[in-house]
This record gives sequence, structure tokens and C-alpha cells, in this order.
Amino acid sequence: MVRCRVPGHRRPALHAPDTPERYTFDPVTDWADVTRAHIRGWLACLFARGYTDSYVNNQYRCLQQFFRWFAEDEEVPNIMLGMTPPRVAEKPVPVFSDDEIRALFATVQGRDIWSRRDLAILLFLRDTGVRLSELSGLQLDDVDVVEREATVTGKAKRTRTVKYSFEAARALDKYLRMRAKHAHAHVSAVWIGPKGPLTDSGIYQLVQRRAAQAGLQGVHPHRFRHHFSHTWLDRGGAEGDLMELNGWNSPQMLRRYGRSAAAARARRGYDRIMGSQ
Repeated sequence: MVRCRVPGHRRPALHAPDTPERYTFDPVTDWADVTRAHIRGWLACLFARGYTDSYVNNQYRCLQQFFRWFAEDEEVPNIMLGMTPPRVAEKPVPVFSDDEIRALFATVQGRDIWSRRDLAILLFLRDTGVRLSELSGLQLDDVDVVEREATVTGKAKRTRTVKYSFEAARALDKYLRMRAKHAHAHVSAVWIGPKGPLTDSGIYQLVQRRAAQAGLQGVHPHRFRHHFSHTWLDRGGAEGDLMELNGWNSPQMLRRYGRSAAAARARRGYDRIMGSQ
């Protein structure tokens, strides 16, 4: 059923994003009865409810995939063919400053197993930009400390090899040697806690806990992916290599980070050229 209610309207009230007109319609209970007007109106309803443009755009993409399948499966026209997705306002890529990186890593300098683990995790995130699920899914056989490589499993079960720094390799080696003496040393997952393997939630929480200790806000595992991608391009890394390292099939994200890196270079160029005034 397709239905969207806006406060103040008895029936589902929708506003087409490309016109000022507001209109209503009865609930639709069959996908074959859905029209472009329904979709435009439903998206407008999401905007009216206060959802972000990126969220609405994502909902549009999901519908787009569904109606592509529906058209093929039911052998009917694809009603979304040729429709334009909602625009997403360009937002700055949330990267770390040098001071933030120093403050964060200052919290994981202990010699106990959990400090060693957290240091290895933060360095691995910084150096690879892997997704949270890829990090938590690492198995012992996936990691080669000597070659400084790890095999991660990404979306659609696609695997790829990522590299990391000597610093991360040393931290990982120290953690793994302490891990070998732990009660949960027998489990195959790389990252363990007092109760067993770390889950996505466990890693997310430890990153936020370390950030809180450093007095930082807005820190989460995915921010390292932003930071890695921005830094790679800002330092002149090849775009095709970044797509491979990040497991991207589409250049959409690449364009976003490319603009972010270009903006950073422009700011540095300004200081170099105009800073002496």
C-alpha cells in the first residue's frame, strides 16, 4: 500500500516537487496502479515531514530499483524510466583534523590487550577506510601482517584486498600476540572482547568511547572512510585505485571526494599565494 499522511490533512496529501500544487489521492493497494504522480507526491510528503534530501534521494533510488524489477517481472512499462531523482545538497566531507587524530590516538596508548586492540582498529580504519561490516567480519586467515594486506568481504559478498601502513601492521601484530593468550583465542574473528567476537555494534561503541575520552564529537567508524577517501585524493592518489580500494562500482562517491580534495588544495593554494599580504 502506498500512503503518506501530512498533519492537518484527513486524506494522504501530497505536493509535487516540480509544481506548487497540493493534491490528495486515495490509498493505492496495487503496485500496478502506482503512477509518477504518486511517486512525486510521496517524495514531497517525505520532504514535508522533515526528512533530509539524502534520505529522500535514497528512498527514490530504492523505488527506482524496485520498479525496474517490477517492469521486467510483470512485463509492463517502467513508470520511473526517465524520472529525475531529488537533488542532494553538497555537504562538506567530514574528515579529521590533525589535532583530532592526535587526540583520538592518545587514548589508546596503554599496554593492555584492549588498548592494543583499539589502537589496531583505529589505525586499520585510518589506513583502509573499510566499512564497519567489513572490519567486524575480518577473520584471522584474512590478515597478512608481513605483507600488510587484508582480504575484506564487502557488499554483495564481493571480496577485495586492502593495504595498511607499517604502523598499523606493528599495532596489529602486538594485538594478535596478546590475543593468542586470551581465553577467546580459539575464535576465528580477528577482533574479540571479554565476551567473544566483536560485533558491528561493539566496534561502533568502542570508537565512540575513545572519541568521548578524547573530547571529540561526531566520530564514528564511517567517518574514517570519509577521511581515507579524501586524504587519498588530496595527496594525488589515482581515482581508479581509490575505487578499487573502497570497493566502489559507481563513480558517484568518487566525484564527491574529488570535489572535497580539490577544495582542500585550493585553500592551501590560497595560503601559499595570498597569505603574505
